[in-house]
Amino acid sequence: MKVAQFLFLILPCALIVSFIGNEQSDDLYFEIKEIRDGEGLLDRYETYIRTPVCEDDKCYLVEIMFFWDLMGRYVGYDTIPGQQLTKLDHIPFTSEDYQKLDRLLKDSASPIGKYSKEELIKDTRESEVDGFSGATIQEVKEQVVSGGVYSCHTLWHIAHSGEVIDSLKNWTKASLTKPFVKKLVKLDDQELNYFLINSFKDEEFDLYLPEVILMMKQAEGYFVKNTIEAIPSNVIHDSLSQTYFASEFKKLNYFSQVALLKKLKPNNLILEMKDVLHGELSEKNSIKNKLIHNLID
Repeated sequence: MKVAQFLFLILPCALIVSFIGNEQSDDLYFEIKEIRDGEGLLDRYETYIRTPVCEDDKCYLVEIMFFWDLMGRYVGYDTIPGQQLTKLDHIPFTSEDYQKLDRLLKDSASPIGKYSKEELIKDTRESEVDGFSGATIQEVKEQVVSGGVYSCHTLWHIAHSGEVIDSLKNWTKASLTKPFVKKLVKLDDQELNYFLINSFKDEEFDLYLPEVILMMKQAEGYFVKNTIEAIPSNVIHDSLSQTYFASEFKKLNYFSQVALLKKLKPNNLILEMKDVLHGELSEKNSIKNKLIHNLID
């Protein structure tokens, strides 16, 4: 399979990522544009795709709109008025076909991602004089639209292209501002929150500290621990930060507590934090207990 070439063009008012190339013999060109909300903040990405898809020397045109969220995750498609999708022999997609395509495109782990177009169809001829006939391989047969397997393959690979996802994440990262970060945190999306924590520069944690605290309040699993490890030491010792951790310390899991204790310095503790740490002392010979002693003794 020939890998598509990528050209990135950023305009002053809107991001356009142009993808130019081809997949086998199919011409492929599409542009991804940013969409903003009523407040002028980045909201999502969309593209208009127009490409011929060829199967068994027959070609049909695919025209469709794709949408990605701010993390570059595919979220849906829309048809073009008057340009319905078709299969082999120009048979229009049925409502069931559209539903099947939607399910396939939303499955980022679909096995179709492992195959080239050539591998999707197996040769079923019995002799050299039978002529070619083919059948969709069993692993993806139930996922793809019958008669539209190559369209499904092409569209799935566009929807979940690593280069598309990376370019959109990079544009979202480059667009971070205080109002935009506030909007993202309100979405309460932990994958997005991890993206933010990993995107902030050290000097930006102070600016976004209220939003970082809100993310930790919403968090599950190891997010708080990982966030504490990412926060610069000077921000950890900020009075707002310590006040939050002092009030929440008992609720933090053991690993988050230890991560915090390793970041704190004895000379920078506020009174509320000292009181909390005194109350956490125990007779156990644990790492946590040793760290507390190092801070308050």
